[in-house]
Amino acid sequence: MIPMSFNPENRSTMRRRTTSGRKFALTLTACVVLASTFVAAEDLVNPVAGDPVAAGKGEELFARNCQQCHNSRGKGGKCPQLVRGAWGPGGANSDGFMYRVIAGGRPGTQMGAFGNHLTNDEIWQIVTFLREEAKRVKAASGKSEDDDHNW
Repeated sequence: MIPMSFNPENRSTMRRRTTSGRKFALTLTACVVLASTFVAAEDLVNPVAGDPVAAGKGEELFARNCQQCHNSRGKGGKCPQLVRGAWGPGGANSDGFMYRVIAGGRPGTQMGAFGNHLTNDEIWQIVTFLREEAKRVKAASGKSEDDDHNW
């Protein structure tokens, strides 16, 4: 049954309102979802930090996914090294920051996002491997903690 106030010319206006309403709802939903996933990098805690088994798995994952750009064991190649300076022990980049970079990539650089290809656990394993490798590199070079801040 057609209401008495029905005007066929208003159909396009109704469609536009419905379409714009849907777009708004989708945009709002996407914003809420994204905002909920963007926890400050400093708030992310590596659940497998210091775990030698996780570091071993991370080494395998790094070799398959990262080595072609960052060279073997994160020592740098066509892309930055990941075991000294800001990336090393006591450096400016937290585990959470490293996780975010691996998962989301870095816009404007060659670093792509791996969040769709690796699980959260696998990303944390790579971070754990890099942290353990950084400690090994530091011990092998005989540097103190303060020496890294000059990089």
